[in-house]
Amino acid sequence: MINVMFLTRLTGSLLLGGLLACAAPGIPVWQVDSLIKVFPDDKAGTNEARRQRWVAPRNGHTSLQFAIRPDERIERLDVTVELGGGLKTTVRRVGYVPVRSDPPKSPADELIRAAPGRFPDPLFEETSFHLPGKETTAVWVTVFAPADTRPGTYRGRVVFRAAEREAATLPFEIRVAKATVPKQTLLVTNWFTFNEERLGRYFDLDGGPDRYWEVLGNIAKVIGEHRQNVTLTPVLELTDARAEGGSVSYDFSRLDRFLDIFEKAGAASVIEGGHLLSRASGYNSPLIVPAFLVEGGKVKRAALGPDDPRAEAHVRSFLPALYAHLKKTGRIGRYVQHVLDEAHGNEPPFYLRYVELVRETMPGVKTIDAIDQKAGSLGEACDIWVPQLGRFDDAFDAIQRHVEKGGQAWYYTCLYPQGRHLNRFIQQPLVKTRLLQWFNFRYGFSGFLHWGGNHWPDDPYTDTQPIINAGRDLLPAGDAFLTYPWKEGRSIRSSIRFEAMMEGIEDYELLRAAAVRNKEKAKRLARSAIPGLTDYVRDVGAFRKLHAELLDSAE
Repeated sequence: MINVMFLTRLTGSLLLGGLLACAAPGIPVWQVDSLIKVFPDDKAGTNEARRQRWVAPRNGHTSLQFAIRPDERIERLDVTVELGGGLKTTVRRVGYVPVRSDPPKSPADELIRAAPGRFPDPLFEETSFHLPGKETTAVWVTVFAPADTRPGTYRGRVVFRAAEREAATLPFEIRVAKATVPKQTLLVTNWFTFNEERLGRYFDLDGGPDRYWEVLGNIAKVIGEHRQNVTLTPVLELTDARAEGGSVSYDFSRLDRFLDIFEKAGAASVIEGGHLLSRASGYNSPLIVPAFLVEGGKVKRAALGPDDPRAEAHVRSFLPALYAHLKKTGRIGRYVQHVLDEAHGNEPPFYLRYVELVRETMPGVKTIDAIDQKAGSLGEACDIWVPQLGRFDDAFDAIQRHVEKGGQAWYYTCLYPQGRHLNRFIQQPLVKTRLLQWFNFRYGFSGFLHWGGNHWPDDPYTDTQPIINAGRDLLPAGDAFLTYPWKEGRSIRSSIRFEAMMEGIEDYELLRAAAVRNKEKAKRLARSAIPGLTDYVRDVGAFRKLHAELLDSAE
C-alpha cells in the first residue's frame, strides 16, 4: 500500500554512491529528475539525480521521481514518504502505455526514443501494487507547499517496503522559496467530453440518478487541482426544452448544476460555451447546426444544415434565452461563445453569418474559436483568436494589432504542430510540455487550448492513438487525452504530462510576478528558456537553473 506520513525530522538512511540506495539485495532505488522519463528497460542508476535539491514555490507544486528495479518480482510494495513542515504530498506509481508509431514529420532527436515501445504516462493511485522482476518502475511524489509555508530547506525520505520489511530508503531535500504563486490569470482549457452516455463506457453510472453528477464532480476536482480554469460547456446538450404554444420553452436546470460543480472546483473562471456549428463526421464533412425543433406539439433535437431557415430560427430562440438566464445567474460576464471549430474551405461565410447572430442576440458576449488557417483569417468576427502553434510564425504583427484593438490572443495545439515545435505527445521530453506556458509569457498569449482532455478510445491504457476523421488520421500518442479513466475511483487519473503542465502554469504566473519587480529580467528569463519558436532549452539541468532563477526573481 502507498502510504504518506508527515514527520518533522529526517531519520537515517543508507546511501550507496550518490543517491542510489540498496538496503536489500536486488532492490536498487534511485532518484531521477521528474522531467526525465523512466523506462522499463532502464538499468539501475540510469539518469540518477545525485544530491540534487528540489525547489518549490509557495502555493505551488514540485514533483519528485524515484526509480526502483528489483531482480525478482515483488508481490506488494509499500512506499512511505516522511516529510514535515506542513508540506502536502501525493504518491503515485507511473504506469506504461504502448506507442505504435512516431509523430509524422518529427525528427528523431525531438523524441525520447522511437516507437513501437512502452512509454511512461498514467499515474496510478492504487493502494497496493506489484513489481515485475528485472523491470524498472517509477514512483511519483507530488509536493505542494501551501502559501503560508515558511521558506527554507525541508528534509525528508522515501521508504520502500516489500513484504512489510524495509527494502530501501532514499533521502531528499526540498527548498521552499519565498516566491508565492499568485492568483491565476492564465486561461487554460483542455477539452473534455462530459456526455453521460460516453462517460458510461468508462464508469459505472447505474448506482442511481446522481451517480453521473458524482463522477462529474470528481473529474472537475482533478481538473481544477491541475489549474485548468476554463471548461468547454455543452450548453445545448445540458438544456431541456418543451413546446409551449408552438414555441420552445427552455429549462437550464442541468446547465446550472453542471456549472455549479465546475465553479466549486475552480475550473470555470471562464465558461466556454459549446460550438453553434459542428460537422457531420469529420474535418471535411458537411456543416450541421444542432437544434431544437417543434413538431407535432413536441420538441425534438435535430441536426440541420447551416443554410436551413429553421437553424437560424433555433439560434434566434435559444441564444436570447441562454443570455437572459446567464445574466440572471450572474454568469454572463464570464461567458464566451464558440461558433465553429477550425473554419476552413467554404465554411467562413457561414461562420460570419452565425457570428452576427451571436452579436445580435447576446450583446457584449465575446466569440472564441480555434483557427488552423492563417491567424486573423476570420478577422474581427472572432474576438478571442486561438491560432494553432506552428501556423502563426509570420503573423505576430496581425495578432498584436488584434490585441491592441481590444481583442485577445490564445494559442492551441491539436495533432499539430509536429517537427521541432513544442507539444505534449507521449514520445516527447516532458520539458516540452513544461515550456508550453513559458511560451504563453514569452510571446504574450493570455490563454492556452488543447482539444484532448479525455477523448479516449475503448481502452486508453492499451491504445494511445485513436483514429479520427472517418478513419483517416491516426493521432500522435497522447494527443487525444492527458488523463485516464479511473473506474474504481469514479474519477480520472492524471498523467506525468498533466503534472508537468500544471507546474508550467505556475511558472507562467511566477514570470508575471517577476515582471512586476523587473520586467526586463522576466523577459530575459523567458528568452533564455525560449529563444525562438522552435528554439528552446532542451537540457533538463539548464531548465532547472532557469527555474531556480525565476523563483529568486519572483520573491
